[in-house]
Formats: sequence, structure tokens, C-alpha cells
Amino acid sequence: MSKRIMVVDDDPDILQVLKDRLDSYGYTVETANDGREALDSLRREAFDGVILDIRMPEIDGMEVLRQIRESHSVVPVVMITASTIQDRAVEAVGKGAQAYLLKPFNAAQLKQVVERWFGPAM
Repeated sequence: MSKRIMVVDDDPDILQVLKDRLDSYGYTVETANDGREALDSLRREAFDGVILDIRMPEIDGMEVLRQIRESHSVVPVVMITASTIQDRAVEAVGKGAQAYLLKPFNAAQLKQVVERWFGPAM
């Protein structure tokens, strides 16, 4: 059975690109359009990793990370963000994220980070 990853981003284009790329690597991917949807899914289902955008409306990625750490302390989280707010990504690592990727990132960077923190797809 393949590893399950949740991808959370309010940009539907980024969600689709990440889902397609991770699917091609063999992962099972679920997406969420915002922090609330992600937290609801995490309450219902188990995931082997979360890719989480920092900037989102309503509940931002930092708050989602905080809540994940409270209830799912061992789930690896990789933050994604625009390079203009790299300081927030560094802060997220200090608050429990395993790593971050700066947008735009390429397929090789994504694969390397996902395999390192979530493990191979199978």
C-alpha cells in the first residue's frame, strides 16, 4: 500500500500540480483547499505526511501546523511558501515542521524532500 500524503494549499493550480507530481511518484494524495478542511481530514484519517502552504485565508499554515503538532506530533510536515516570506518558513521549522520548500520549486526538489521526510511511496 502506498504512503498517504495530504497537500494543503488555497491555490487550486498548485494543488493540482503537487497532486499530479506526487501521484506520479506512487504516493496516494488527498488535497485540502484550506486549513479547516485539512484539520477535518486529519481528524478522520491517518497520513504519512503533510505538505502545507503557510499563507492561506481563514486558518493559516502556521496555525494548522500548531494544531497538527498538538494532536499528531509524529506526522512529518513540509511547509511551502513564496520565497518572499522565507522567514516564516524558517519559523515554521522552529515550531515543528521538518522542512520547507520555496515556491517555485522543481520536481527534483519536491521528490527529494518528500522521500527524505515521508519515505518512499511504497
